[in-house]
Amino acid sequence: MTWNKSFLVINILLVFSITPTQAAPKTLDIYFIDVEGGAATLIVTPAGESLLVDSGFPGDRDAGRIAHVARDIAGLKQIDHYVTTHWHRDHVGGSA
Repeated sequence: MTWNKSFLVINILLVFSITPTQAAPKTLDIYFIDVEGGAATLIVTPAGESLLVDSGFPGDRDAGRIAHVARDIAGLKQIDHYVTTHWHRDHVGGSA
């Protein structure tokens, strides 16, 4: 490689290394979480607000699955809002 080509390659690499990259746009994310007898739905808005719809049965199984998705997959520190579709044990039990 000649000196001119080396200089050109170095300059091109410099331009690309200092050009700011644009962050990926934030999206509306919806997670369907398997809870016994159905699904809990976790919605995370582009602004980072979260809404959980239903929470499965009482006990560690369903609440643990919801917590895993919220923390480890969606990256949440908290769930901001909660909606129960109806007051049956298999829909509201894991909310505590």
